[in-house]
Amino acid sequence: MIYYGRECQIYGNQDADVYIFCFFHDCTSIVESLKKNYCLIAPVIKDWNSELSPWPADGFGGKGEELEKWILSTMNSSHHYIIAGYSLGGLFSLWMYGRHESFVGCISASGSLWFPGWINYLHTINRKAVVYLSLGRKESKTKNKLMCTVGQNTIETYQYLAKNNRCIYIEENGGHFTEPDQRMIRGFKWVFENLSIFFE
Repeated sequence: MIYYGRECQIYGNQDADVYIFCFFHDCTSIVESLKKNYCLIAPVIKDWNSELSPWPADGFGGKGEELEKWILSTMNSSHHYIIAGYSLGGLFSLWMYGRHESFVGCISASGSLWFPGWINYLHTINRKAVVYLSLGRKESKTKNKLMCTVGQNTIETYQYLAKNNRCIYIEENGGHFTEPDQRMIRGFKWVFENLSIFFE
């Protein structure tokens, strides 16, 4: 359906207090696992490398700010907001969480934290929220000199955010494409458990 001028998949109750922006290939299994009253918005992403990259890099369009502007145009003070994503969606979600106090929770499952410039941006984040990070144990075992940094970068992200946030880092079995749905579901369950104070 069209939501604020953009094609999206909408799940749940649009009158709910909790709104979730989710960047994942298919949110059906996530929705089926959630027991809370919520509205989940999954914008249709046609070019992940362009739309979900926060700034330009080799092979990446850096049009994240365009998506950011659209997200902000939909938000209001009457809702609690969570942002979540997988792979580049996880990178984008963390970037948005760092820029906007409106997000009380963030999930980055197998986030592309190898992205050039991520660590520099990370150290500009100065806020509190609930943050879930996960990564497959095999994801950094690659000959790609850029992507092999994802393990250390994810650990550094956790160590930095844990100073001020309720943050957890989970090492998952397998590589990047191992049970992505379950990784996202585990992230949502943890965030909802740790954000219960907001939803009472």
